[in-house]
Amino acid sequence: MHNINKITLAMVFGLAFSAHGQEATTEQADTSAQTEATEDELGLEVISVTATKRKTKLMETPVAISALSEAQLKQNGVNNVKDIANLVPGLDISTATDQSAPVISMRGVRSTNITELGDPAVGVHLDGVYSPRMQGALALMYDVDRVEALRGPQGTLFGRNSTVGSINVISAKPKFEATYGGVNVEAGKYKSRVIDGFVNVPLSDDFAIRVAAKGLQRDSYLEGYYDPNQYDTRWLSDEVLSAPVISEDSYQDIGSTVTQRENWWIDAAGTDPEAQKVRALTPASKDNFYNNADEYSFRISTLWAPLDGNFSNHTVFQQYVNRSGGNIDLVNCDKLRGRPAEYGGDCNNLLPSDNTYQAVVNVPGELNLDITYLRNTLNYNLNDELSVVWLLGYEDMERSSQQDSEIGLDPWDGAIYFLDGTGATSYSTELQLQSDEYGDLIWIAGVNYFHEKTTTLGYYDNAMDDKAFWDQPDRSTDALAVFGQATYNLSKDLHLTLGYRYSDETKEDVGGRTYRCSNADGCAPGWFGRTILNDLPTDAFEDPSIYPSYFANDNKGSWTHHDFRVGLDYDISANTMVYSYIASGFKAGGIGDVYEVVNDRTGDTTRFETQFDPEEVLTWEIGAKSSLLNNSLNLQAVFFYTDYTDMQYASVGSIGNVERLSSVEDEEGRPILDENGQPVLDFQNQPVIAYYTQNVPGSTIKGIELEFDWKPYAGGRITGYATWTDAKVTEDWITKWDYDPEYLFNMSYEESIDPTNDVLTTNLNGNNMAMTPRFTANVSYTHTVNLGNYGYLHGWFNVNWKDKSYTTIWNLDKHLDDMDFVVPDEATTYMNDTRDSFAMVNASVKYEPLSQGWYAEVFVNNASDELVQYWNNTSKGIGKGSFGMPRYYGVRAGFSF
Repeated sequence: MHNINKITLAMVFGLAFSAHGQEATTEQADTSAQTEATEDELGLEVISVTATKRKTKLMETPVAISALSEAQLKQNGVNNVKDIANLVPGLDISTATDQSAPVISMRGVRSTNITELGDPAVGVHLDGVYSPRMQGALALMYDVDRVEALRGPQGTLFGRNSTVGSINVISAKPKFEATYGGVNVEAGKYKSRVIDGFVNVPLSDDFAIRVAAKGLQRDSYLEGYYDPNQYDTRWLSDEVLSAPVISEDSYQDIGSTVTQRENWWIDAAGTDPEAQKVRALTPASKDNFYNNADEYSFRISTLWAPLDGNFSNHTVFQQYVNRSGGNIDLVNCDKLRGRPAEYGGDCNNLLPSDNTYQAVVNVPGELNLDITYLRNTLNYNLNDELSVVWLLGYEDMERSSQQDSEIGLDPWDGAIYFLDGTGATSYSTELQLQSDEYGDLIWIAGVNYFHEKTTTLGYYDNAMDDKAFWDQPDRSTDALAVFGQATYNLSKDLHLTLGYRYSDETKEDVGGRTYRCSNADGCAPGWFGRTILNDLPTDAFEDPSIYPSYFANDNKGSWTHHDFRVGLDYDISANTMVYSYIASGFKAGGIGDVYEVVNDRTGDTTRFETQFDPEEVLTWEIGAKSSLLNNSLNLQAVFFYTDYTDMQYASVGSIGNVERLSSVEDEEGRPILDENGQPVLDFQNQPVIAYYTQNVPGSTIKGIELEFDWKPYAGGRITGYATWTDAKVTEDWITKWDYDPEYLFNMSYEESIDPTNDVLTTNLNGNNMAMTPRFTANVSYTHTVNLGNYGYLHGWFNVNWKDKSYTTIWNLDKHLDDMDFVVPDEATTYMNDTRDSFAMVNASVKYEPLSQGWYAEVFVNNASDELVQYWNNTSKGIGKGSFGMPRYYGVRAGFSF
């Protein structure tokens, strides 16, 4: 509870501070207010947005954009950017567990490289300032004015990495009118506890401060176990290591996991007889296991707007801290259910129970994420016709983590660690010159500079053999851009928009090293040296000086690009407009990793580089917006067509081969032992494994998006959207098949990752893009009952439906006839990359007294308890990945003052 207590203390301090605040005596125009009440009780509020980097009305802005208020976010249980996925047409957000980062997909476009080498395809901005690392998008969302989600290329105004859209989280600004605030609390399933609040204090007529904070704690919703039968037991407690013996030896078909029943190494792996016995699993405590939550954040913002001055200055300082167990891949037991033993069996053969929400590990999860933000926006009026806007942003992220990799599904044990010192620091500045909004020509011009330096310190530990340590002290990005956009009134109702941006981006790795450690070079304890390994401390391989060799990653790449936008919009009437534009978007290429691999037999060194090209989009869009029925119904409709070139696709695979001194294996994949019980070693042609990015030659994406917001009567409201999207690879993409080739082709690991293996050559032309359902729909209905003097009762019901889709770009079921899979078609249905359609139901009932000074609410999210997979990887016939949270319910309450 210590984090929740910190938030409580912050609020108490804020309240005490507010007692000394000076109430404003002069009313001022609120520069941050984004909603204006209408006189008609049935009329919808007028929402203003900043999609064009100036304040415009949502229904008069010629861009496909969704604006979400804080009330909507709270109603839908939103805690961070990841939770808004179902609220925006064409948006899908998953989690890459190894990097503890969200992966945002919009209109079929996403980035699969969320390491320091990759960039997102959907830019995330906080108060208009770009946030480069996707981990930063996980920062708790609280006391926000609104969230704007722009769809389509935003290359002209927002620039880099807004290839297909942009998400802008806009925090609530301080106000001058009065001292006020609010506190909200939530308690729910899995011992969830949430508290958030804010206080607004005007210190004078022209200076105000706002303090806001939020804390979130929740037990894990997983059925977790610690396994003493895995190779590396250094992290396990004595209680786990002394669990009851269930078998004196492996291969007795005793136990519920692979590591209990089939540890082929256990008889020879060490000298301690007690360590060779098969033991029971130990249930894990839910308060600190994977997929729990332990986060808090606070924000201090100030607004200075002198009454007799020509400027306003808004400053935001924010801190976000995450001390959870991190996330972990889970097995899709629903898809495996009923699979015959001859094809590998289902979760009953792999795990303690037939339940997706479970994990068996030997390395406890840990995530330490600290992010500091500083943002400043200065608006200065040069005269009645010109103004200057100056944006400054600074972000510092520090991260360390540890995560079990094979989750008990394979006797080959592994884990991934990121150490203290891993992080990223970035700063950006943008200077804009803007015209006023009253003439026939409205324009904006500016220059933007961005710098980021990332540092990575970590390693992958194959407990039995190889380790790879990454020491990347200085990977940097420098980006400079010059841009301009103007709208000219060709007539009273017809408007022409022209935009241009020049981008120059350089990425460089200075002093980067990848260190190597293995049994063959004497760094690791040796084959079957399990006893030796487990006598070592847990940090034994965190020192790069013990690694015998390394290869350098020094690399550099530069790219320039020209983006444009040409648009026309026409006001059919005062309440209806149509618009069309053609625009481009750009994401820079990457330097990738460099691999210098030594041939163990000859001593020769071979260098492999993994650079990749930029990706580009060109989109044509036509849309309409209309306010009907006395402004009680807002409709938005858009059709878009996107030509997508050189999409960046990242995956783990082989980039070449080299001779290595390694163990000789039998047909079962087990090392062959000599008369002394040691593995037989020989020089063998081994693949060079890398996490690298390819470019997909060409894809086409087209779709229709419809949004509606309707107040049919005084106490009712219906909102939602419906979409149709067709996103496919439309050019030949000849590549190596990388979707679980070991299982599908019944081949060895070495064969499965051999880039020269002709059996694996495939053409993915015609495949659907990942995480892009053909149809989606979302409908929310709110009904308010006026109880007279007793207050109000608000009922809310939401249904979100998504059609079936693919979780990867491989589309396994489309290749059953053109590839020589060894397993029968029936077996592929249990581990393919399809995601079934689903409907998720959410609901709440809230009571407010007549004064509306407080409220109490009961709610349920995912009432239908849908199992939804968002990220997919598959090995040895077992599909796994990240999944949405199961049914969650609770109560909320709050008060304002």
